[in-house]
Amino acid sequence: MRDPKLFQGVSRRNFIGTITGAAALALIGLDRKAVADIEGLPDKVIGPNIARDFTARICYNENPIGPSPAAAEALIDVAYLSHRYPDWYGESLLADLASRYNLSSSMFTVGSGATEILRMCALAFSSPGGNVIVPNPSYSQFPTDCQLFGRTVRYVSLDQNHRVDLPAIANRVDGNTTAICLTNPNNPTGTIVDNAELASFVQSLDPDIVTIIDEAYLEYISDPGYTSAIELLRQGRNVVVVKTFSKVYGLAGARIGFAAGSSANINAMRSYQYIATVSRPCLEAARAALGDQAHVAQTVQLAAQTKSYCFGQFALMGLPYIPSEASFFMVDVGTNADTVRILLAEREIYVRTGWGMSQHLRVSTGTQHEMERFIYELGDILARLPQTLEGVPLKSADLFQATPNPFNSSTAIRIYLPAPETVRLDIYDVQGRLVRRLCDGPLGIGEHAFEWNGTNQASETVSTGAYFYRLTAGQNAITRKMLLIK
Repeated sequence: MRDPKLFQGVSRRNFIGTITGAAALALIGLDRKAVADIEGLPDKVIGPNIARDFTARICYNENPIGPSPAAAEALIDVAYLSHRYPDWYGESLLADLASRYNLSSSMFTVGSGATEILRMCALAFSSPGGNVIVPNPSYSQFPTDCQLFGRTVRYVSLDQNHRVDLPAIANRVDGNTTAICLTNPNNPTGTIVDNAELASFVQSLDPDIVTIIDEAYLEYISDPGYTSAIELLRQGRNVVVVKTFSKVYGLAGARIGFAAGSSANINAMRSYQYIATVSRPCLEAARAALGDQAHVAQTVQLAAQTKSYCFGQFALMGLPYIPSEASFFMVDVGTNADTVRILLAEREIYVRTGWGMSQHLRVSTGTQHEMERFIYELGDILARLPQTLEGVPLKSADLFQATPNPFNSSTAIRIYLPAPETVRLDIYDVQGRLVRRLCDGPLGIGEHAFEWNGTNQASETVSTGAYFYRLTAGQNAITRKMLLIK
């Protein structure tokens, strides 16, 4: 039994307000107003009012209502055991996953978010001299890790409807292909591959090729008959299905992900796994979240509600958007999206740009209040939008997405400075090594453009892959990613 002295003078609410690390991160952004905005949510606040510096944080695809109350309780209840090591490989959670999906526990592994799981996939299913294939734009963790490990990555563009183009991917497969990684629903477009189409594609591949399917947003798909690729695993197909507790379960700060695959594939992944990468409190939070499917349904309902609202408003505003089956969407603002992103950020509304889609914002679904405020501010900005940021008083420096991106010969990189500043603009590879320095010196207020032609400091052409460009201006440091494809 817990010793009551351990919590003497500390209420549950105060304890949540004072803990740090994964548990606190999982609760950031949850306040009374956000909770009150959710139709049908019980009149109960999961956590305290937490100070925040934003009106709408709709940029990271986080769950706007936070973790399940059961998960929050689990974090507290097991905190007094934080002096004890957790299960080395998350065995308690593995047992729950095996029960939920009716598979052997040997067919699962857990890790520190899908990030660790995908890195294990890159190590286990790529090889020197081989190649892996991924769609683009899509979630970049797996191909970036493969590049980090010196593997060859082949990128295949989406089709004209922003969907993963499986026939085009099949055309790039050769005798050296070891793995294909798909994100379904795709990130950043939110589009999906039909169950039958995916099954046919996997069946057509050489049985030695592993198809990795990242299902971070699967629960948001509106078709109640849509099934997880775990069904392909049940049929004996060579697939590894990656899932996370970061999205619909609201535990992004807790960093818990898992994979389902054949025992042989899971063992191959575990050979690259460190022990005890998921803490005891976070394991218990994940187990509790898995059992609270009412919270999952509530989260999915809110995402559907806010997407429907925004799509209706976009129709009235004349803004094209990509129909999404995830907890985010992309909208074409008809002008430079980075300019709109910066102006929204000035109003404490944070969205994302990138992926070579220069006129699109990627917007996460938030509370109804957040989305209404986003729509209002977006409309106001577009009605009075300047063609450039010259003369617009902004608070801080900013780095625009490279254009074009991906590129095969050269790309333009623009920066904005609100005041004269000494600036450094560098290009790095995925190992953090300096490739090229584009600027190192003082610049004046306003926008500045630089071109990178895919060469290093010695004017040698660099290889295909992901690169990072980093702006350092005073106390501001901003990094973005771009893709060179030859």
